[in-house]
Amino acid sequence: MAEFDVKRVTPLEWAGIGAGLFAFIVSFFPWASVDFGDNGLLGSIGVDTSISAWNAAFIAWFPVMLLIGAGVIVFLPHVGVSVPRLGLTWLSLAGAAFVLLLLRLITFDSFISPGIGLFLGLIAALVSGGAAFLAYRAAPKTATA
Repeated sequence: MAEFDVKRVTPLEWAGIGAGLFAFIVSFFPWASVDFGDNGLLGSIGVDTSISAWNAAFIAWFPVMLLIGAGVIVFLPHVGVSVPRLGLTWLSLAGAAFVLLLLRLITFDSFISPGIGLFLGLIAALVSGGAAFLAYRAAPKTATA
């Protein structure tokens, strides 16, 4: 197993690894909140609650897992593990995470509002996807016969 050398990690790879770690951290932030107190649904009892990505639907926690996975596959070559088609895999994972989080954002019900965690998760997916795109474009292409 190869030793990890911080100096060999490119800034784009740091962006992908960091976005995966950032997505994990913000997955514990509020991703959705419900406030029943203002509209009188429960009378005089006010209920204001929020949930993290892990307590929300599949469309919330699965993109976080995709971003964590993208960060891991970007890290693996630096510890001696070969990842075939790294750029394309990274781009696919980050792109899928961004699309799913965007769908999560636009499919909220009227009484549920998105939380800060969802917006930060979208930023993490955008950063990872942008870095993946730039890394994919910069990677040497092999000739196919």
